[in-house]
Amino acid sequence: MKNYLKNKFLETFNSEPELYLSCGGRFEVLGNHTDHNHGLCIAATCSLSIFAAIKARNDLLVNVYSEGFGGFSIDLASLEKNEEEVGKSSSLIRGIVAYLSEIYKYGGFDIYMKSQIPGGAGVSSSAAFELLVAQTINKLFNDEQIPLMTLCKASQFAERNYYGKMCGLLDQIGVAYGGLVYIDFKDINNPIVKSLNVELNDYSFVIVNSGGSHAGLDHLYKAIPDDMFKVAHYFGEEYLRDVEEAEVIKNKQDGISNYGEIAYQRALHFYGENRRVKEAYDAISNNDMQTLIRLINESRESSTDLLHNMYVDKVEDSPLEACELIMKASNNEAGVKINGGGFAGSVIALVPNKVLNNVLLAAKERYGEGNVHIVNVRNQIPSEIK
Repeated sequence: MKNYLKNKFLETFNSEPELYLSCGGRFEVLGNHTDHNHGLCIAATCSLSIFAAIKARNDLLVNVYSEGFGGFSIDLASLEKNEEEVGKSSSLIRGIVAYLSEIYKYGGFDIYMKSQIPGGAGVSSSAAFELLVAQTINKLFNDEQIPLMTLCKASQFAERNYYGKMCGLLDQIGVAYGGLVYIDFKDINNPIVKSLNVELNDYSFVIVNSGGSHAGLDHLYKAIPDDMFKVAHYFGEEYLRDVEEAEVIKNKQDGISNYGEIAYQRALHFYGENRRVKEAYDAISNNDMQTLIRLINESRESSTDLLHNMYVDKVEDSPLEACELIMKASNNEAGVKINGGGFAGSVIALVPNKVLNNVLLAAKERYGEGNVHIVNVRNQIPSEIK
């Protein structure tokens, strides 16, 4: 890969790179739709990665070439938000640099990128791109003195304020910290991140993209945290993390009349998911994969019955259909749940290797080879390619 990138960089920029970086994507093991209400989550850095060759410039230009997508250039002489860049990768670079520039050094650079992360697979290609850029600034201009959490916050800032997509820190932390991590968002500005060791000798993670576009679904994604906020506000708090579940249940009828039954159910999902994350933390620590599989399946059931993010109008071509297919193909031995925001897109499954081929064959036959991926846990942070 390093030689490949070197040659492509030479062809593109007529000089040799000085730095080679890679950054993995991420997948969510447990903790669906909990981060925005200061909940708990377990995420993993994914072996599907972005690779890059980079060289610093003597000016403030950033020249990007991304294989399969083409190139673009931006000038960092201005770090103000550019409305014409909203929704474009260039906005992420400008936003990251704007955030870091308050304390840290920056400059221009040329970068050639090649990605293994397929679009629509739900492994956070955008967060991987962001952390790759942030780590580039860290290594080229700051002697690697910028903390990982600061790189995550810079990336989140850029995505929210420059790119125009509201997001929590889950994706960025999952990408940045490497391996399997437990995240506690009680203090949203300083999340607690703990590394977990896991042995997957007899199991594999599989991501299946069920298809369906996320376009036009923003209102559905936004409704989930908004519903949880409504419940919290009813009890005089901003976030559900600060409301006792017993109080919500005790005041069920009055609450539902004020904020609706769907909001009540989504609040119950939040509390149940936090319990599952805590139990999964212990299960992973004890290498108890059967318990982890049970918890993953309970999360899917909660997403279906309480969170209501497993499909939009019909089960066909939905994450729920993909989950049902995987459970049938594995003889109900796998654990499978939504991966990410839901409604469309991908699911993540923990599959015993003894039934792995059955799952892969069934999923590829239904969704196509390019939508089925075995994913390993990548233990490296965004790091240099040796």
